[in-house]
Amino acid sequence: MKVRVFNIGGITQDYSLDLEKGVTSYEAPNAYGKTSLVRALISLLTSSIKAEDLLNVFADSGYIEVELDNKLYYRRIKRIKNGLSEDKNLIMDDDRALLLTYFSPENKLVTQILSGDGNVEWFISATSKINEIKAKKEELQKLLTAEINARDDLQKKYNNIREIQAKIRAIDEEIDKLEKERESSSNIVAKTTYTITLTRQNKINEIVNKIKVKKDELANLEFALKKIEEEIQNKESKVSPDIKTQLQKELEEINEKLKLKTSDRSELEIELKVLERVLEEVDESDKHHLDTCNVCGSKVDPSIWKERAEIISRELRDKTSLLDSLRNDIIGLQKRKEEIDLRLKEFQTLENEIAKLKAKKEELINRIGSVKFQIDDLERQKRETEERFNKSESLSGAIATSDDSTSILKRIEELRKKREEYEYELQLLGVPSSVLEELKEKEEHIEQLQKKVDELQVEYIRRLTKAREEFNRISNQLLRKFEFDMEAEIDGNYRLIIRRKGAIIDIKKLSSSERTTLALILVLSALRAYFKTPYFIIDESAMTFDQKRFNRLLEYLTEIADYVIVTRSSENTEIKTLPPKQIEISS
Repeated sequence: MKVRVFNIGGITQDYSLDLEKGVTSYEAPNAYGKTSLVRALISLLTSSIKAEDLLNVFADSGYIEVELDNKLYYRRIKRIKNGLSEDKNLIMDDDRALLLTYFSPENKLVTQILSGDGNVEWFISATSKINEIKAKKEELQKLLTAEINARDDLQKKYNNIREIQAKIRAIDEEIDKLEKERESSSNIVAKTTYTITLTRQNKINEIVNKIKVKKDELANLEFALKKIEEEIQNKESKVSPDIKTQLQKELEEINEKLKLKTSDRSELEIELKVLERVLEEVDESDKHHLDTCNVCGSKVDPSIWKERAEIISRELRDKTSLLDSLRNDIIGLQKRKEEIDLRLKEFQTLENEIAKLKAKKEELINRIGSVKFQIDDLERQKRETEERFNKSESLSGAIATSDDSTSILKRIEELRKKREEYEYELQLLGVPSSVLEELKEKEEHIEQLQKKVDELQVEYIRRLTKAREEFNRISNQLLRKFEFDMEAEIDGNYRLIIRRKGAIIDIKKLSSSERTTLALILVLSALRAYFKTPYFIIDESAMTFDQKRFNRLLEYLTEIADYVIVTRSSENTEIKTLPPKQIEISS
């Protein structure tokens, strides 16, 4: 496998290397570009590592190229006026690569297990791709909720229609009764007067009702416009360019701090290993009362070994305390980074919502202008109609009616006006049969969606349970293979349970070495069961295995991936491919 990298992260020169199948040891000093090379290799397995996270901040262009099995894969990035452009051909595009191709202290699972959190449902779901079923179920659940709300609104609408229809029938029956009563007690003159008066008033009332409807519509539109303007103002107040710039700057600073603290932690872990080895030598010398130093060969007083052991032990405690502090700092920085990423996404969401609201505001302004024009036109019609009827008022005034007839006419007029109002409401609500048909369709759709949601939930639990059983089986096989005196189990609540000689042990009470081992076992189990990668990268600083277990681990990894790369800090730079048993742990 041939690799070429240029202007990616801290690699600012054209860097190339040839890797042979098997185990490759990559030694280099800190800040030499090991992390940038690792990130470059992983970025060819997933597009979740963005171009802006790869290209060197001072470079105009850069590339990553890997020739694998006579095929060329690449990511070529250029800086343009408004951002970055990229041409890419990935080996695969799978987000699981972030969890399953690079084992280091920055691995999300390692960080969680080291903190003592044993909830691994998310890890099982993500690595076995069961989370896709869960996401689909949640999407359908949202659609189901929306359909249920729409169904409820339709039901209310249908009930209102039926109620209004009943009121109209009651009005028609009362009008029919009054008409018969009026006809029996009125003469031809009264009937003529009624017709003229009613026609005149109905015409004006019709226009007045239309004006009222339009004014109500205008008021609703203006109220909606005001609400949208308030919402725009409210959202714009939350989107501060200064805060966004500040967050982006803080994110850059956090990334830089993470890089430095991770480097410091790696150096400190190496120092601790050296001190532990020296302490073992001193204890051994003290035990046998040696008068010669095994390190320098000089003569020493045997009584001095205890004093040296105390000095080294004190230094070990100080550096262990400092290491714990660094790990806590890294966890805190990672949490803050996630918070900032979430805030920046929220800013982007708000900006999109503001753009949509402004478009809706423009639409409302146009509708308001149209309704105002219609109101002016109806007002003109009303004035003209009143002027025409006033000219004929003398004729209608000359016709007299009885008090009984007048009261009947007044009541009929009131009823017909009320009927017009109900009919208008009915027009707005729609045809009952259409609403009922739509209601039935909603019910059927809800039933189908609920069935799909239930099926997906059952399938999610079934697959998750099967994946849990698979993890339990493979994890314990690996623990036995590497000769660890403990058993691991993922229980029904998808929490990691550890047993030693039958007794359950709190993860927080395990050593950091044992917790790191558990995280590695889970990663290897997922690799064996669900994921195929051409290469696997392991940072030696994350490992506290003895030489025997380390060799077994490398042999096991070569069964899973063609290329196994071990990165380690060293004063010298050296890349070599060796059989697993010839890769020695740094002392």
